[in-house]
Formats: sequence, structure tokens, C-alpha cells
Amino acid sequence: MTQTLTNQFPKKDEPTLMTPDTYRATLEKLLAEGEGRGKTVNVGAYLLEDIKLVTETSSGKDETAKTVKVEKLYIVMDLDQYKSEHVRGLVVKDIAKNWGGKTIGERDLDSADFKGPGIWTIKQGSFEFDYLKADADDRTNSLHVPNPDAFRVCDTVDETVIIPVQWGTFTVEAGGTLAIREKDVAELAEALQSIRAGKATAEEALYTQDDKGNTVARFDIYGMEPGFLENNYDPVELKQETQAVTAAFKTAPAQPQGKKKGFGQSR
Repeated sequence: MTQTLTNQFPKKDEPTLMTPDTYRATLEKLLAEGEGRGKTVNVGAYLLEDIKLVTETSSGKDETAKTVKVEKLYIVMDLDQYKSEHVRGLVVKDIAKNWGGKTIGERDLDSADFKGPGIWTIKQGSFEFDYLKADADDRTNSLHVPNPDAFRVCDTVDETVIIPVQWGTFTVEAGGTLAIREKDVAELAEALQSIRAGKATAEEALYTQDDKGNTVARFDIYGMEPGFLENNYDPVELKQETQAVTAAFKTAPAQPQGKKKGFGQSR
């Protein structure tokens, strides 16, 4: 039987989710080698609002009201993809329409309410730290500008990796970037030092449980696709206290990390 080219040249092993110890080493590298970056690009963004249902009497007066709570997330859009306020508004309306279609059974529950490039979500607190509304008095204007103080520590990855994040897992392609907000660096450094000192395992210091009991990342370290960093961030000088904290990770730890092996680690 003739052997196919596929069999002669097997595919390279696909990347798998980092083990806790590899994740720890990756975060130490992020602090040791990461560079300061500041956002440069505006975005369009809409805060998801609660749903309010009001029951009226037969005479038209409000009788009862019920507010259905929605997770406080911003829908964020790349202005290169969604250039006008009108287009961005249509996207939000389309999402709402498709969500409604699922509710009344017209659409598959597993189908996407919107699918396209340059759109993502961010928790309200994180977004409002990263961006400022361009016109605080104009509720209909979705334009937001970068907060000049919302710096990042960023490090490029040489190969494709899968990292744990606060909402599950995320694939960072080769040439992409790992990032952490500068304001979170000191807390991450403290956790990493606790592993170096043998006071905690990587699992204990770097992971937590979400409200559904899933194991997720404790810190908001996330990935950017290749080219996104260069197109959206400029180099900046990090605060002196940040530089002092990260300096400790430019040398190898004095003793083995962790106090025991845990889930996902080689035995």
C-alpha cells in the first residue's frame, strides 16, 4: 500500500492546557521579561442592562415591577470592524433579537447570538478601569477612549499555548501576547513568591473555583492574538514600585516550587 504524505509527515502534537507548574513558570517569565504597554486605540462599548418587566392594571397604571438581573458586562467592539455608531447599534439590536428568538423557541439554544470578528466582552469593573467614556453626557454615544493610567505588563509567546483564564481556557497563538494589568502585578507576585517559599502549591496560589465549582485562574492574565499588541498598545514606563516587584523574578527561585504535586502535574 502506498503511504500518504500525511502518514509520512505526522502533524505536530496539538497544544494542551498548561499544567499548574508550567503556568507558574509562564507567569514568572511574564513578570521577569514583560514590557510596559499602554492602550492607544478607542473602542465602542455597551453595558448590558437589567431587564425590567412592569405589570399594568386595566386602567393603565403600573401595578408591579420585576427587575431581572443581568451580569454586568460590556460588549466591546473594534472600531476597525464596526466603524459607525449606527453599525455598532445594529449589532447590539441583532444580539437582542437573536436572544429573543431562543427564548420563544425560534432558534437553537446552542446557536450564537452574534458571530464575527472584533467583538468581545469585559466585566464592568475591568472595562471602566481600562476605558473612559468619550462624552460622559451623551448616553447614546458608545465611543470610549483608553485610560492613560491603565498600563499592562506584556510578554510575547514563541509557540501556541493554552492558558487557564477566569472564564475557562484561552489559546494564545505563537507570536501572540500574554498580559496582566499593572495594578494586579503586586498581588500576582505575592502569590508566586508564596510558591517559591514552599508555602503554597501552584494550584493553591494561582487557581480558584468559579460559582459553578469549576477550577479557573485566580488572576486576570489573558491573551492577545498576534499583531494586536502592536496595533493597540504603545511602550510605556512602568511605575518604580512595579519594576521593584518584578525584579525579584529575573533570577531563578532559591528552592523547588510548591509543597506537593497536584492536578494536571506529571508524577
